[in-house]
Amino acid sequence: MYQEERIQQMQRLLEDKKRLSKKEIMAAFQISSDTARRDILEFLKTGMAVRTHGGIMLSEYSPRILTFGERIGIHKPEKERMAARVLEEIAENSTLFLDVSTTLLLAAQKLNKACTVFTHSLDNAFALGMNPKIKVHLLGGELNHEDRFFFSVRSLKEMDAIKFDVCFIGAASLEEEGVFFKEANNALIKQKVVKQSRQVVLVAENQKFSKEAQFKGAAYQDVDCFITDKALTAKQQTYFEDQTEIIFEEETI
Repeated sequence: MYQEERIQQMQRLLEDKKRLSKKEIMAAFQISSDTARRDILEFLKTGMAVRTHGGIMLSEYSPRILTFGERIGIHKPEKERMAARVLEEIAENSTLFLDVSTTLLLAAQKLNKACTVFTHSLDNAFALGMNPKIKVHLLGGELNHEDRFFFSVRSLKEMDAIKFDVCFIGAASLEEEGVFFKEANNALIKQKVVKQSRQVVLVAENQKFSKEAQFKGAAYQDVDCFITDKALTAKQQTYFEDQTEIIFEEETI
C-alpha cells in the first residue's frame, strides 16, 4: 500500500477513534516503526491532527491553539456554511469590522456589497481589496507573522472615533468565562471593537469550546448573535444571554 493510501485510511481511523498511537498505526497497516513515523509526519502536514505522546489526535480535540496557517484548511465545509451566513448579516452601505479568522477570510473573499470594512487582518485586507465596491481600512502596526494580524496602540486609539454598525469576531477558545484569544494584543483589539460596535456577532466552530487560551477579548453578554456549526449543549447554552441569537449552520442531507 502506498503512503497516500495509508494517509487516507489513517484519516478515517482517526475520525472514528479521535486518537491513534504509533503502535496502532503499525498494527493497522503492518508497517515498521520508521514507516509509521514518516506517515505520522506526513499526516501532520494536513493540519487535521496534532502530536501526542506516542501518537496523534484530531486537532479539534486538542486544547492547543493552532496557528492561522494550520487552521486554514481544517473544517472548510463547515466554515463555508458559516461564512455564507455571515454575508447574510452584512447590510449594504454598512460600516463593519472583520476579525482575523479563517472563517471570516472566506466571507471576505465572497463579500460583494457596497460597504466599509475595517480589519487588522493582512489576508482579509488583500481579499477585500480585490472588490472596488468595498472601502477597506487596514488597521496598521507591527505584523504578527504567525497569526497574520497587525497591532499598534495608535490603531486602538484611532478606533475611539469609529462606530461600527456590526463587528464580526472570531475566537481562539470559548470558555465559561468568555471569549478568549492566544495573544494579548489581539484580545485588546477585540475589547475595543466590541465597545465601539452597535452589534457584535461571534463566529466560531463548536470545537472552540474544547480549546484553551489566555486572554479574554469579550464577554458573552456582549454578543448579540453567535454563528457556529453545531447545536450547543445545555451547558454551552447557559453561557449566553437569553436575547442572544444563536445560529448553527449544520450540514443538510
